[in-house]
Amino acid sequence: MEDLRYQSAIHHLILNQFGNGRKIALRVCGKSMYPLIRKGDPIHIEKCDPRALSIGDIITFEKDGFYVTHRVLWVRNKGNAIRLVTKGDNEINVDPPVSPSQILGKAAAVERGDRILNLESPPWRFINRLLGILFLVEMIFILSYRFAASKSVPFRTFIHTTVKPSLLYRHLRNRSLHFAIRIIM
Repeated sequence: MEDLRYQSAIHHLILNQFGNGRKIALRVCGKSMYPLIRKGDPIHIEKCDPRALSIGDIITFEKDGFYVTHRVLWVRNKGNAIRLVTKGDNEINVDPPVSPSQILGKAAAVERGDRILNLESPPWRFINRLLGILFLVEMIFILSYRFAASKSVPFRTFIHTTVKPSLLYRHLRNRSLHFAIRIIM
């Protein structure tokens, strides 16, 4: 119960900082955006208009009382309603759709040691957009594979064939992402 009270107080303080027109810095505690954002890296978040978000932008949103920082893969505008599909770079599955009321802000910079990666600079905007498109294509292939496998083989075999390749696939994917980030930085 105390955790919820502390979480509510932190959320209130963060919203007050945004109300004063300030950017905030939060320290990442997970590995879902590795290798671009590593565990312990502070990220600078600025308030944003959800309608201005596009594929590849990195946003922080509230999910089950916690803040999650993931990449936008798809922006769905239906009338006045906006839904975002997000995914961590180091994750295989997408998140449930994110509504504008859940969005805290957009990641503008990442601190790494004594350097600051400005995600709003033109090269990083291009790289993030490209990564967003690549991860979207990746998700389409993974979902297509899972759908095709579920229709053609029994469920037990489907679980066996999708879990084992996923581990090898994740390892190769992490290696290639780590190599790409080392070249960029």
